[in-house]
This record gives sequence, structure tokens and C-alpha cells, in this order.
Amino acid sequence: MQGDVKLTEAQKDEAALWHVKRAGGSLSAAQEQEFDAWLNADTGNRLAYDQMRVLWAQVEEPARRIAVSDAGQVPVWQRVLDWFSPLRTVTSCAAVAAVLAMVAFLNPDALDNLQADIVTDAATVTEMRLPDGSAVFLAANSAIATDFEDGKRDVELLRGQAFFDVMHRDGDSFRVRAGMATVEVVGTRFNVDYLTHDTTVGVEEGAVRVSTGADTGSVMLGPGDAVAVGAGGVQAKEVVDIASVQSWMHGRLSVQNVRLDDLVARLDNFAPGRLMVLGNIGNKTVSGSFPTNDVASSFETLAVAVGGSVIKTSPWLTIIY
Repeated sequence: MQGDVKLTEAQKDEAALWHVKRAGGSLSAAQEQEFDAWLNADTGNRLAYDQMRVLWAQVEEPARRIAVSDAGQVPVWQRVLDWFSPLRTVTSCAAVAAVLAMVAFLNPDALDNLQADIVTDAATVTEMRLPDGSAVFLAANSAIATDFEDGKRDVELLRGQAFFDVMHRDGDSFRVRAGMATVEVVGTRFNVDYLTHDTTVGVEEGAVRVSTGADTGSVMLGPGDAVAVGAGGVQAKEVVDIASVQSWMHGRLSVQNVRLDDLVARLDNFAPGRLMVLGNIGNKTVSGSFPTNDVASSFETLAVAVGGSVIKTSPWLTIIY
């Protein structure tokens, strides 16, 4: 029985890839034969593909109904009442949930933007002067919230990358929160990277204290030091090339032996649509310097480097596999 079949992550990834290929109508006759062979090779393959088709149908159907409806046939107020009538409550909630899921997938930054005081665009590095005289440089598509009331100097990096040049003020510390990390300084210049689940802090000048939100551990960083903070706490600090850490300020992402999954998550912040990695190829490591003002070229370069391929399923989603 299908209910007894336990799908593997590989089967789910392969099903997703086959679905986007077939939806794009780009399969050759040979690839159609390859798809049929894969589909019939294992019961789990067919089940995974069927589940993928149902998932996308649930997401697409509400938008399709809206697109094909004729606004002149029924008054708007009547359509709204009909939509929320008791007989349609369950299906309406499911449709709304599907639409919200699609919105969250295509624009995962929407919630951060609602909480932010400053949100940068997708193409530039932005310099901002904070109320205490400190300066912050924000990478493209970054967001921060600030609190400078009652003598406080608190900043939260909701996503993205930021470089802080903190104004020294006797007795008043300057705090930055990003994910699991809290950075506390008096006067210094440092970089905070919060593009993936981990937060990375690198110091150019001065000293900072980095801890977790639970304050179960902390580490002091000086010039040239960096540390990553994640669900596992504060990791061991390391000596880095701070210029490489801050390469985003010059339109590049420079990395050394980084997993493809993590690098694509970073590049996704600079892309006009979503970028995804499917399959075990995401575990391969890459090194190099990649332009953030031409993400499409960087993505193609990465595909060649890891022996993968790129497929653009729509203007909103590009996949490497």
C-alpha cells in the first residue's frame, strides 16, 4: 500500500526536479523516456511525484481561479460573501493557506520587512547614520530594527550583512543582535553576516564580546578575529582575512571551502528571484569570489564548478542540481 511507503529525501528531490522540468515543457524525447524509467523503477518514485503534483496544484489553483474569474458577472461584495460562506470555510482556509505558503516561498523576507526600521534595495550597499552618530553599512536586501530610546543603543540585524563603525560613548555599550548572536561593543569596527542559520562576526578594529541569546557562553574578538554563532552556541574563534569577510561591500562574495547550499543561500539574498539547490550536490564545497551584481553568472559558474546543471523554472525560481 502507498501509505506504507517511506519516501527518501533523494526521491523527494528527484520528484521536485522532474516536476519543474516537465512543467517547463523542456524535456526531449530521450528525457521523457528517462522520466518514465525513473517513475516505474520504484513505487516510492511514483508516490513522490504524485505528491509533488498535488502540492503544486493546491498552490496554483487559488491563483488560477482568481485569474479566470469574470469581475463583471457577480458584484465584488457578493463574491466576498460567497467565498467566506460556511459551506466553503474549509476549502477557503486551505486555499488561503496555499496562497500564503506560496507568498512565503517567493518572498520569505516579507515578515522581516514588517519588523524593520531600515530595509535596503536589491542592488546597492547603503550607508546609514544612526542616532548616536555611529555608522552602519548594509548589504543589498538587508534589514535592521533599531532602539535608541532612553539611552539604549540596540540594533537587530533581521537578515543580510552589515558593517558597523561604532561611535565611542563612555559608559554606554552598543549591542547588535542577529539570530542567536549578541554582539556588545564600546567603540569598534566590525562585520556581522546573517545570511544563513548561523551568524558570523568579524572584527576589523577594536574588540567585541560575542555571546548567545541565552548567554551560556561568550568569546572576545580582536582585530582579524571571527566567530560563528548558531543553534550549537558560540563556535571557536578563528583568524580571518577581514577584507575577504567584507568583500560584499565591494560587490562580491568571497568564500573558502563553503558548502554549496550555504553559498547559494547567501547569493539568494542578492537575486531578483529565489535560488535553490536540489539533491546531494548541495554538500559539495566551493571556494572563490563571486559577483553579487550578476547572480545569474555566479550561479552558472557554481554549476560548472560542482558538475551540476541549472534550470530556470520561471522568473521567480532557479534551481541548481
